[in-house]
Amino acid sequence: MKLHFLPVLSLVALSSACIFVAPPPHDPYGDLSFDWSFAGISSCDDAGVDEVDLTLLQAGEVVLVIEREPCVGGGLTITELREGTYEVAIDAFSRESVPLYAGSFVARVVGGEATYAGVVELDALGEPPPADGALGMFWGFNYPTDGALTFDCATAGVEDIDVLITPHGGAGMAYDDTFACEDEGAFVERLPPGRYTVQLLAIGAYHNDDLLLYDSGEMIVDVLDGSIVELGDVELARVETAFSDFDVAWTFAAASCESTGVEEVLISFTRFGFAAPEDSFAVDCSATSVLRRTFVPGSYTVTASAQGNSDDFLAQVTVDLAPDSVAQIDLVLAP
Repeated sequence: MKLHFLPVLSLVALSSACIFVAPPPHDPYGDLSFDWSFAGISSCDDAGVDEVDLTLLQAGEVVLVIEREPCVGGGLTITELREGTYEVAIDAFSRESVPLYAGSFVARVVGGEATYAGVVELDALGEPPPADGALGMFWGFNYPTDGALTFDCATAGVEDIDVLITPHGGAGMAYDDTFACEDEGAFVERLPPGRYTVQLLAIGAYHNDDLLLYDSGEMIVDVLDGSIVELGDVELARVETAFSDFDVAWTFAAASCESTGVEEVLISFTRFGFAAPEDSFAVDCSATSVLRRTFVPGSYTVTASAQGNSDDFLAQVTVDLAPDSVAQIDLVLAP
């Protein structure tokens, strides 16, 4: 008997490896944003709202309080809120912390998403406040005389303008700010309607110390609801004790007006930092001296020149002109 052997088949099992990527963990936090409307008014300024308080509750329990949030733009975004359903209560206040509007809404925050709750309508609490008013103004300076008005800050010697606004007949300051003179003017907003005293002070410098040069005096202004009061060009008068004079005398070295044939002497005053003279004029040679008013304190070059029959004559000196002073200058003209 023959034994028959069947061939043994070797089966090779082929296997393939699979890579599984785990999804990122769920973000449990999301953002909640909304816009506001104050009894139909979307602008904080128009509604008289300065700040808002927000209280977030879940199941009747307070989970977050945001106090005195500045009211800017048209709404607000609260970030990093754990997902869930929130009741949001909003209270809106004036600049004087008077409650003006209140309202609430309910929104569900989904983790990893930004939720927009739409426009939230806040109801007015009592009568709405009157709309704020504003003041607009420019400035000019009486320099060098009362009859002249210059708007050039450098010529007038002015660096800064202090704008002071106080309730007329009341206490406290409604507005107090400093503007660079080169701004040429100022616009003051958010003034509650009423009567105010407005004063402008122009500040210069002498040896790096502040020096009050001009003062508008007190102006009485009525600010009306939601209106802009244009003061135009406010004229600031000189504070006379801040300004100074030159008393200039001249002679000729070993000569005289008659012997030199000089009829007029040209006097000029040039302030440091200026290319052209601040003041320049001719005076009869026989006068021998002249008093010239009124100058911004500072450093000057004083020059006297004259033309004779055969020679030109010149004298020059540098002077530090202090506030509320008369600088005595003696010039000796020589060829």
